[in-house]
Amino acid sequence: MVQKKRIAITTAVGILTGAWCAGSLLFMAPPGITPEPWFMLMIFYARVLQGLVIGFADGIAIRPVLRGAGFGTLFSLLLCIVPFFAHNYFGAAMLLIFGIIYGILADGLASWAVKRDNAA
Repeated sequence: MVQKKRIAITTAVGILTGAWCAGSLLFMAPPGITPEPWFMLMIFYARVLQGLVIGFADGIAIRPVLRGAGFGTLFSLLLCIVPFFAHNYFGAAMLLIFGIIYGILADGLASWAVKRDNAA
């Protein structure tokens, strides 16, 4: 059964983390390098899509922390390709690590909110 509240929460978390992640790229880029707008848009889009998919993944019967970390890793690996091949290994690692954290945050928050509503 599709839970609209869960999808709304995870997508909202995806929008917020996508904006944060793309915006922080402006401040964390190596000196003298201006981030490309297409890459910033790709980061935002990937985080929103990550949140949306996590919202629909409620039927996968594993712990929310593991499920969120798995989807965070999956969606972040695509983002890591660009900085990795530009020899920006720190940037690639940060995209991966924060993608995992954002996935755990989205799934954990949505699972908690839905469980709390079902208990009431």
